[in-house]
Amino acid sequence: MEVTSAQSFWALLLANIPLFGALALIVWRLQKANFLTTNIMYGIWAGLIALYLIQAYKTWEVNREVVTGQKDYPTEKRYQISQVFVLQLAYAVTFGSEIAVVSMLPEFFENTFNLNQAIAGPIAAMFPLMNLISRPTGGLISDKIGSRKWTLTFLIAGVALGYLILSQITANWPLPVVILTIMLCAFFVFGAAGATFGIVSLIKREVTGQIAGNVGAYGSIGAVTYATFYSFLPQEIAGNHTFFQVLGGAAAIVCLLCVLILKEPKTSESEELADTAMLVVNS
Repeated sequence: MEVTSAQSFWALLLANIPLFGALALIVWRLQKANFLTTNIMYGIWAGLIALYLIQAYKTWEVNREVVTGQKDYPTEKRYQISQVFVLQLAYAVTFGSEIAVVSMLPEFFENTFNLNQAIAGPIAAMFPLMNLISRPTGGLISDKIGSRKWTLTFLIAGVALGYLILSQITANWPLPVVILTIMLCAFFVFGAAGATFGIVSLIKREVTGQIAGNVGAYGSIGAVTYATFYSFLPQEIAGNHTFFQVLGGAAAIVCLLCVLILKEPKTSESEELADTAMLVVNS
């Protein structure tokens, strides 16, 4: 990915480490499941390290002039890598958590309410079903409300609160109330994912695809991390409660980062008008 300062280059190299770390984690889990031998695991790990070094070198090639000081972007053409990093974490706690929750939710209903699989599965499907409405709604709200930063912050706050509420569910809760609570939580999860990409395209238009790819990859990192953590928890109600508490806590931390670090992005229209004016002046 192209960066606009030497500091951003080194930060980008650090931000790429979790991408390969998630792959290494998957390989480790496969070895623990006796799908791979220890030697094969070490061989794949070595290959991942080599792949990371190759990517780091390619990143250096793209950004060599910036890192060595031969090229200096004017202030108005720069973007801060910290903005990308916050969006990466936002997608990890939204889309990443969604993937992990979808995989454990049927079992959650089975263990908590003693439902059979034929009933627990369709009820759990209400969570991903909200994606049809919530994700485009999150993007729409981000477009219309006037502040993309605070839209995303509010929605991720809803994610944190929603998961913390789910961590308190017991068998004494009426099932219809539980279903509505899960659907409301899903609305914030998917809405925040949509609002995240409502900002991605406005960080720096010339590298939108590169930024979008990096942000999207962190969704998979979140999914792998959460799913691996869940595999270590006891397969009972207490384990489910702990899992939702961790999801809520992680979302709360990202919400705080949005408040402290994330900046209101420029609108694409203003950039287009500026570019058009520049073309007129040059012509």
